[in-house]
Amino acid sequence: MTHTTYRTNAPEETQAIAAELAQHLVGGEFIALIGDLGAGKTTFTQGLVAAIGSTARVKSPTFTVMNEYAVSSHPTIRRVVHCDFYRFTKAEELGALELDEYRRLDTVIVAEWPDALPMVAWEPTYTVTISHKDEHSRTITIEEGV
Repeated sequence: MTHTTYRTNAPEETQAIAAELAQHLVGGEFIALIGDLGAGKTTFTQGLVAAIGSTARVKSPTFTVMNEYAVSSHPTIRRVVHCDFYRFTKAEELGALELDEYRRLDTVIVAEWPDALPMVAWEPTYTVTISHKDEHSRTITIEEGV
């Protein structure tokens, strides 16, 4: 297991860290995003999705629960699925998303609040933990295979 820690002071820096991670993705990955409200999970996802090759406007899935972004310019990834498990309390609720249908080699799944449901049986390919002390500064740790 490897991990790297970064410090950022602007949303663009957080997005650049995500773009670095995107260079290692080929499809089939499950990325767990851990962090408090306002930590920058969606900002990170914006950088990741753009770097993979989507022109979609990435928004927080807090209310929609799941957003899909089409990818047309990556050699192996065709979509990114961005989920938010914050409002979930039961495994049955998660089952209604039918996430297993999205577990494909041409798809990257990014999940905010994956620890809200310990019954998620997937091991993340990467766990990204984002913490913040103030409005601008972030500490981002990316762990592989956690």
